Parts: sequence; C-alpha cells; structure tokens
Amino acid sequence: MYKNGCRWLLPFRFALLLAALLVTANQSFAQTPHSEPQAQSFSWKSAPEAINLLKSQVEMLNQQIPGITEGTPLYDNTIRRISYFKAIIQEINRGATVAESLELSLPAAATLGFSKEATYTSKIVLRALREEARVTLTN
Repeated sequence: MYKNGCRWLLPFRFALLLAALLVTANQSFAQTPHSEPQAQSFSWKSAPEAINLLKSQVEMLNQQIPGITEGTPLYDNTIRRISYFKAIIQEINRGATVAESLELSLPAAATLGFSKEATYTSKIVLRALREEARVTLTN
C-alpha cells in the first residue's frame, strides 16, 4: 500500500520537518539577548572596595601561577582572569564606573593582556568571566 497509494507521504513528511526546523530556527534567532538585568539594576560596590577586591584576587591568582604548566588551558584562563581584573582596576582608576569597567576591560581578557590576537577567546568564556566579575563586584 505504501508504494502505490502513499507516494506523497514521504515528501510531505520531509516538507513538514523542514517547515518545523525553519520555524524553530527563526524563533531561536528572534530571542532577545536582554535576558540579563541591566547594569544599573545591580547594587555595585564602591570603586575603592572593587579595587581592593580585585587586587586581592590578582594577588591570589599570581601565587597560583608558578604551580601551573605554561601553555595549558588552566594557565591561559588564570592569565586571562589576571589580565581582566587588572584592566578593570585600570578603567576604574581612569574614572569609569565599576559597571562600565567590566565591559571596557573585556579586550584585555580576550587577548590575555594584549599578548595574543584579538579573536583568541570565545564569547562564552568572556561572558562567564564578566559574570564572575559582576558577582564579585556587586553587593
């Protein structure tokens, strides 16, 4: 019966599957990236508090560096965090707010303190790093 009477069924299933994929693909691209709260809605630590917290983080990470093999992902991630935290401190000292400094400092994290090419670090890693800093620097 399938060979004779239902030849249209296979192309129909394919068309239905294709339509479903297109609909779900359009929905996933249509989602807004504003799912995280705006920076102004957080209660940020003061600039001196943020600098002190970040300096202690950098000091702790610098103490870990000698025990990590250079060139490993753990080493690169530790250098990335140090670079990011130092850049945040620098941006705050230049007059940026704590919230602004998180965004302004991302290029330093992306390039391991400007020692590698600009496309070195994935956006997912940068988002995670920014989120870590946000949690650390909010009340």
